Amino acid sequence: MRSGRDARQAGANGRFPRRTLRLSGASAGRMIRDAIEAGGELWVSGAGQSMHPTIRDADLVLLVPVDRAVRRGDIVLFPLGARLVLHRVERLQGSAVLTKGDAREMCDPPIVVGNVLARAVAVRGSGPLTLLAPSLRFGARPLMEFLLRDVHRRARRIRRRLNGMARGTQRVR
Repeated sequence: MRSGRDARQAGANGRFPRRTLRLSGASAGRMIRDAIEAGGELWVSGAGQSMHPTIRDADLVLLVPVDRAVRRGDIVLFPLGARLVLHRVERLQGSAVLTKGDAREMCDPPIVVGNVLARAVAVRGSGPLTLLAPSLRFGARPLMEFLLRDVHRRARRIRRRLNGMARGTQRVR
């Protein structure tokens, strides 16, 4: 039931006031896991700068079930200690996944593939919606923008590898 003030706000702007649900990492993980396992999707707000510029602090991220094998480049949600982390998959090693925030130098500790709670497919910040995975769900324009960003990201990765090989500092995988 809404208070009189809430009813006036809803009437004045035609919307309900925005409410924030704050949960501990464990409680949020259970809620997200339950919603995702039931086939649901959730918009969640992230905190931190580890995925900058892809996902910025307080951007809304759409989480969906992991309906296929986790792949390199996917942005996944997983528990790390008492908190939930949303990072990009750097590589797969057997049943382990190595992830890293886009703004980080080092990979996170390996996690078991089965511990991945969800996959991020879109982000909405102060600007327009941005796809994090290819989809026509939000229209052709976001898909084309995603494909262009993905080509650019892959080209940067190749350029870094080539520069590392030229300097003799290429990492061994």
